[in-house]
Amino acid sequence: MSVKIKDVKAKIIREDGGSYSIACSTLGVYSTGKNLQDAKKNYLKAIKLHLTVLRDKATKSIAV
Repeated sequence: MSVKIKDVKAKIIREDGGSYSIACSTLGVYSTGKNLQDAKKNYLKAIKLHLTVLRDKATKSIAV
């Protein structure tokens, strides 16, 4: 399965208490924050971590 960048979308959800959640079900990456700026910052960290793990797994699989 291949995923095009334009096909990957994140949904921003305003929670009842005023906090925010960001969800990208295509990549399986989710984040929360006290406000939208905090949620975006946390989401970017989560994306970077997710991509790092994917890169490490891909590198290990071709090194075998």
